[in-house]
Order: sequence, then structure tokens, then C-alpha cells
Amino acid sequence: MRYIVDGYNVINASDIFTDKTLEGRRNKLFDFILNESFIGGSKNQITIVFDCKTKNPYESAGYSQESRGGIEIIFSDGKTIADDIIVQIVDESQKPYEITIITSDKGIWHRTAPSGAKHIKSEDFITKHKTRAIAIEASDASKKLTNKINKEFENLWLSKQK
Repeated sequence: MRYIVDGYNVINASDIFTDKTLEGRRNKLFDFILNESFIGGSKNQITIVFDCKTKNPYESAGYSQESRGGIEIIFSDGKTIADDIIVQIVDESQKPYEITIITSDKGIWHRTAPSGAKHIKSEDFITKHKTRAIAIEASDASKKLTNKINKEFENLWLSKQK
């Protein structure tokens, strides 16, 4: 499965990506996505596309590409917008029905729907995965507390056995 994330659309859909700098906001999105289980298998491919108004030194095919933790990151070049890059990726895919686009941009939805690509609204994506992240965090905290209590009981038991 391939996921294409409309970067700024997702960032602007929630306050969980708030930071002092735009780079910090992007980093919070990267961390959020890297911590999600759908990244899981090597069969899944993640691409995040951002608009960029300045020329980037990593330019390739009219836009710049980087990679972080297995996530492909694309910045537009200021002439081409992120929406067009997302549509281009879908149009050039031999299996567009295996692509899920994460955006609330109805223009992207309308331009890619005929291909068979799937869509998830940014807000729905964030809510679903934020809830899962909170549940995982709570589970981890519970396990740590359980281990701590068990260790205390073990020490107490051993001290009484002496």
C-alpha cells in the first residue's frame, strides 16, 4: 500500500503539530507518522508532499526529494504546487487503486478519485492515529507501573524471607 500525505493540509488540521517554526511543525508530522503502525511492513510506502516557494538544492524532476526514516519527502519547486505533484504520482502509478491519499483538499479528491485512489480526510487520519498513540502510551505506562509494583512486592517478599 502507498500512502501520500498532503503535508501542510495535515499539519494545519490539528494543533498537535504546533511549534515555533515551520520546520518544527514538519518534524512533529514526521514523528507522528513514524510512530504509526501502518508504516509497519516493508510493503507500505509513505510519501509526504509539501509546497515550497524557494528553489531547493536537492531538486529532481522539477521538485526536491529527501528521505527520513523510510518516508519519502517531496517539496514542490514554487512553480509546481504540491497538489499537482500528488496528482502526478497517482496518474503515473500502474496501480493507483493501491494508493491512499491523506488530505481534506477536495480539489485533490476530485482530481484523483477517477483513478481509484482511496482518500482519508486529514482530521480523520489524525483522530484515528492520535487515539491509538494515546492508547499505546497508556498501555506502556501501565506496564511500567505493573513492573514497578511487582518489583516492590518481590523485594518485600524477599526481605521477609530472610
